[in-house]
Amino acid sequence: MKKYKLLLTFLVTVLFTACIQIEEEVEIREDGSGTMAARTDMGQLFEMLKGFASPEDLQKDGMDKAMDTTIMMKDIVDTAQELSAENKALLRNGKLQLQMNMKENLFNINMNFPFKSIADANKLTKAMNEMDVMGKSLKNLGGQQPGPDQPAPIPSSGGGIEKVNSMYDVTFSNGEYKKVLNQARYDSLMSDPKLQESKGMLSMMGDMSLNLTVKVPKKVKSVSNPRAVISADKKTVTLKGDIVAALDSPKLMEIIIRY
Repeated sequence: MKKYKLLLTFLVTVLFTACIQIEEEVEIREDGSGTMAARTDMGQLFEMLKGFASPEDLQKDGMDKAMDTTIMMKDIVDTAQELSAENKALLRNGKLQLQMNMKENLFNINMNFPFKSIADANKLTKAMNEMDVMGKSLKNLGGQQPGPDQPAPIPSSGGGIEKVNSMYDVTFSNGEYKKVLNQARYDSLMSDPKLQESKGMLSMMGDMSLNLTVKVPKKVKSVSNPRAVISADKKTVTLKGDIVAALDSPKLMEIIIRY
């Protein structure tokens, strides 16, 4: 069992960076309100784990138990001393849903944050970067001790790949959505030894998609990125990418949408 736990720790640290699919979706309504959502699918991680451990070992460690839980961000931000009152107000209406089921190779993390105005949307993106929403939420879950009917603690990422979207500044204005590289933040992320350790193995990994969908209330007038696709009704823009490519050439995921 001790040997298995060491192996599990190693796999979570290294393979958590693999087989990740991140779907980011932004919706802007006519009145300026909207939502920012991100869906992260890491189900293939469990498929890999099952190749290294027997069903009996997984059962003994509690990894065979399913979890489907929703974290209301107000339960986290209200006690976060490092956040300002304004940022707490912006973040507290968000929620994070975690679904884990090793038998079905299911490991999904879904985040959803609403905003009431264009001004709030700009403040919200900054607050989310400052807080490291996913990291704080998973740490909150992972710190819980599993009961007899609960799964093992949530594994935390050791590679930093989940922070790839923090490399960009996202800004909203009337008739425009902009996502551009923040060079200082990118340099800081790339200097992280954990990320560099993981990055060296990425070429051997599986699907690492990083996709963005932006829904706007009016017809799109122009899109800066030639790789982006505009829907038939001209109100949805989709930009598909790859995490590895984004780390090497981050400007590939830059985009300015005018509508």
